[in-house]
Amino acid sequence: MQEQPENEYDWHELGTYETKKFMEDVTDEGFKELFEGPAYELWSRNLRFFDGYEHYLLCNKTMIPNFTLEYISNGENHYFLDGSEHPLELLINKGSFRLTIRNVMDYVQFHSDVTFYPYRKVKFIADPSKSPYSGASSMGHHFKTLKYHAKQEVHESEEDECFYITMPVIYNGDTVEGHVQVKKTGEISILEPINIPLMDGKTDHNPLDYDHPHEDELLAQNSAVLCQSAEGKRLWDTVKSYGGEIKVVSGVGSNAFAPSAAKGFIVAPEHLEFQSPYQVIGLAGVLRQMEHHLMDEKRPDPFEDINEVLERNVALNLDILLKICIIVDELNEAGDEEILRRFKKAGFEEFYGGYKNNISEEKLAGLMAKFMHVKVAEE
Repeated sequence: MQEQPENEYDWHELGTYETKKFMEDVTDEGFKELFEGPAYELWSRNLRFFDGYEHYLLCNKTMIPNFTLEYISNGENHYFLDGSEHPLELLINKGSFRLTIRNVMDYVQFHSDVTFYPYRKVKFIADPSKSPYSGASSMGHHFKTLKYHAKQEVHESEEDECFYITMPVIYNGDTVEGHVQVKKTGEISILEPINIPLMDGKTDHNPLDYDHPHEDELLAQNSAVLCQSAEGKRLWDTVKSYGGEIKVVSGVGSNAFAPSAAKGFIVAPEHLEFQSPYQVIGLAGVLRQMEHHLMDEKRPDPFEDINEVLERNVALNLDILLKICIIVDELNEAGDEEILRRFKKAGFEEFYGGYKNNISEEKLAGLMAKFMHVKVAEE
């Protein structure tokens, strides 16, 4: 029996049958390799603002960070979250959307979590404890977030059929006091510090659209940066030498997965059109994983002894991370400091510090296990 959540809005894991059925329903023939293998888990949680629909995470927990695909579903109708606002607009137009003063902040935060606007560079901070900042500048941003969060207000306007919200907003890399309008139709607009709508009303979107519209441009630009590193170029040339293929998948966030030596997948938000440090890091990782398959260094069967499975995955992930460290170092020396900064920001600052200080692989494995929340037996 699966462990039940403390309340109906917590994540809970679904059973093997539900996971298999869900994967069959959402598999696309053009991306079938993405859904093969037994290492997936399926998690869901209720959404306060979509009647009858839940937020689903299809998660391969062997990867670093966890490889995930996100959906909204009522069990029969599935909407893939591709990093744009379009899946939300499709659902809103279905008539299942219910916005009240009690759930409007949940909706604003959810919208911010699952959408990405590379040109607008806007994010909402409904919860100060989940600020995306890290590194030397994080403390200043955190104080600003607390300052503006203390003045956060939600006002319902019956006349305008909307909610007016004052809250912390990230705009162009800075934390500012934002004024946001959320219409009861679901449309979100920022009124200050700049007046921009965040939804375009598109209704012809495919509910299960995995294709990325800018795949060719992203691969060309990210591989060009990667190949400025000698190790990055070696990995790229190795995979290309035997006809290995990299596919870019629309989705939330940035992560990567290689089910075989023949094919690897990188996730990028649908609106992303140009090179990104996180994409370069993901490309390095997925190329090394494809090389693992080539060397017959494969992931263990998740139904084998759990301790052996976890330790094997830590070892493989450790190898991938060490390759990434070499590559970001080489790129940093070549003058691209942003990729190293983003690598640290992604949660690997402690690991990278250990790598630079030449600590043993055993201690690095411990840091890797700590990141993955895995307990490794002491010898």
